[in-house]
Amino acid sequence: MKSMFQFIAAVACVAALTACGGGAKNTAAEVKPQPAFKVTETLAGTGTQAATGDLVVINFVGYLYNPAKADFKGDKVESSVDTGKPATPFVVGVGTVITGWDQTIVGMKVGAKRTAILPANLAYGATARDAVKLTGFTYQPIEANSPLVYDIELIDVVKPSVPPVVVPPPTTLQIKDTVIGTGATVAAGQTITANYTLYLYDGTRGDFRGAVKDTTVGSTAREFPLVEGTATTTGVIAGWVQGIPGMKVGGKRTLFVPPELAYKAAGTATIPPNSTLIFDIELVSIK
Repeated sequence: MKSMFQFIAAVACVAALTACGGGAKNTAAEVKPQPAFKVTETLAGTGTQAATGDLVVINFVGYLYNPAKADFKGDKVESSVDTGKPATPFVVGVGTVITGWDQTIVGMKVGAKRTAILPANLAYGATARDAVKLTGFTYQPIEANSPLVYDIELIDVVKPSVPPVVVPPPTTLQIKDTVIGTGATVAAGQTITANYTLYLYDGTRGDFRGAVKDTTVGSTAREFPLVEGTATTTGVIAGWVQGIPGMKVGGKRTLFVPPELAYKAAGTATIPPNSTLIFDIELVSIK
């Protein structure tokens, strides 16, 4: 794909250079005087800026370099504009097209137009191509070591998708006091009244709080004995038994509870198996 001859082969009939009577070939042609690489932005874009690794869509017209012309544009040698549709999308800046294209397009914004003068080493180098005759137009041959001029219009830029960063859940009970209370201090085994919100842990979120599974916010605080519940006794999960003692009335605390201290592999009707849970808890009173 590095040769634009091959790249254009993906664009309608103008692409089929070999099938239409053209073809790339290597020759030992004489070395021609080479212009300096130069890029001129003829129209500023206002859209997304192209960067290395982006998928881009462009329109282009290529000409032989002619130093006798004021705009240096000689005979036309290739064009997506003639096909009535943009060139096939490609990833810019990674060598899938000629080097001069990579250097010209990176930094353009959607809607921009640039004209680039490319010495042969940034175009096709020693690769040559015969004339290409297509219905309605003819492209002139490109001799080896020919400098070229391109008009390029950036039509669209698609940024590569970035996979979310997933922070693994803690494997031990994590306790964070957000408000220190001023009342009595709770101990294990006591009965408390508390407000709370229960979230599933979500490692893609900045605060790790995923879906809300239960809450007393907006309703009435609930009463709990700080003992671990069983199939036959009332109580709370082990994460609460271990994580709430030491709080003072009026205090607020966040608990990160691993599944071993919550609902383990069994889960519940609303909590998936092996879920890490987050509780925001406000201690209202102690009995």
